[in-house]
Amino acid sequence: MKPLLCSAALASCMLAGCSMEPTYQRPGMPVPDSFPSTAPITRTAPSTAAAQADAEVANLDWHQFFKDTALQRLIEIALGNNRDLRVAAANMTQARANYGVARASLFPEIDLQAYGGRQRLPAMSQQPANGLLGPVQNNNDKAATFNTYQVQAGMTSYEVDFFGHQRAIAHESGKLADASAAEYEAARIALIGEVANAYLSLNADRALLQLAQQTLAAQQQHAQVMNKAYGDGGVSEFDMRRSQAQADAAQVDVENLQIRIAKDTNAMAVLIGQPLPAGYSAPSQWEDPLLTDVPAGLPSSLLDRRPDIVAAEDRLRAANADIGRARAAFFPNIALTAVLGTLSGGLSSLFHAGSAAWTGAVSGTIPLLDWGKNKNGLAASKAGYTGAVAAYEGTVQEAFREVADTLAVRDHIVPALKAQQALVDQSQRIYSISQVRFKEGLDDYISSQDAQRSLYTDQQKLVSLKLEQAVNQVNLYKALGGGWNPTHSGNTTARVTLPVRQSSVRASL
Repeated sequence: MKPLLCSAALASCMLAGCSMEPTYQRPGMPVPDSFPSTAPITRTAPSTAAAQADAEVANLDWHQFFKDTALQRLIEIALGNNRDLRVAAANMTQARANYGVARASLFPEIDLQAYGGRQRLPAMSQQPANGLLGPVQNNNDKAATFNTYQVQAGMTSYEVDFFGHQRAIAHESGKLADASAAEYEAARIALIGEVANAYLSLNADRALLQLAQQTLAAQQQHAQVMNKAYGDGGVSEFDMRRSQAQADAAQVDVENLQIRIAKDTNAMAVLIGQPLPAGYSAPSQWEDPLLTDVPAGLPSSLLDRRPDIVAAEDRLRAANADIGRARAAFFPNIALTAVLGTLSGGLSSLFHAGSAAWTGAVSGTIPLLDWGKNKNGLAASKAGYTGAVAAYEGTVQEAFREVADTLAVRDHIVPALKAQQALVDQSQRIYSISQVRFKEGLDDYISSQDAQRSLYTDQQKLVSLKLEQAVNQVNLYKALGGGWNPTHSGNTTARVTLPVRQSSVRASL
């Protein structure tokens, strides 16, 4: 028993050997210290109440970002059913299991083996003699039959990690597991954003359909009036044909929007992993989203906890550990074998006194001539690290661009919305006046139709701008790594939150 215990103790002591991994240094953030913003700063000096409010906003999860109960239900269904998210979860579980396998290699593997066999040897045979194999002649010139029974426990070919080869592999695997977990979180946040954007697009298209149907009804009514007037000789064929063309154009808009809504519904069904729940309905009107403004001068350090950036840095750390593995390949590989058991020619005497047997051995190999295998392996690891640095920096820059783009839209979309709303109000007033003037005979039909067409176009543009504003806020939520709730993700970095509009829809899903 002593050889086995001594070997295991020696192996455990060797776990604290040296490491060939380079000291990891995090690359600097290749972006400015703060995000650009042209919006005026309304808060001149931070107050205690404002700081407390920012802290409360930082801890919100997606339930508080997206206050629409129908949207919340759709997101919950998607998080449970979306197939892409399930793939990401499976990849995360697989990476964690691979890390467990790699980490297990740091410790000796103890196996219990049992063997029983029967062997017949001829008179002139190869039999063991003093530990060596050589020809032994039986005196009776007869074949002999032997039984062998053996039970042994121990470790075979355990690599004593003097130079950190196994530790580097385990470290690399652990960081890849961390990267997979961060990628799962990134997929989760992306899915939440996609569901929200699909929900907004579906509702916007339904609002546009409502406008198109209203316009179609008005155009068809006008066309009927013009057809009757043309039959009575009151208007020209040109005016009659033009009124019918306006009605046909409105019919085309209605059909196209029906197609878009069908596609929106199908896309939502794929995102949530099932058909839309029974009872889901559209809002009665397209409302202005309820938004929480983002303070000006956001620090770019907000990106530190963005999941894709975390994943990129974990992969960078894994590449750094791989250099340690490649370096350790230049040094000797020392293997330890220790086995303790019993050996007997009879099963009944297998555990009798005197049947104990043990084996202990230390072996070592060192590369002498590998034709550049280890040298090229190290060069490949260093190149992989260089590529991982570039990938990390590129991820940071892309994340910064996404946030900067959404902030630029936020700064200019509100004035555009105000101007468009004013334009819709003016067009509505112009159309009302044109109808009065047409009924009183002061204007022709074409002027009234032009006013209605302009109003319809302006109303469509207003809905599109409202959708753009809401989608931009969702994109900003995603770009800042939204959904980082300390209670379930373990991250406490502050996050700027942007709740999306609260629709009038309260469907029972």
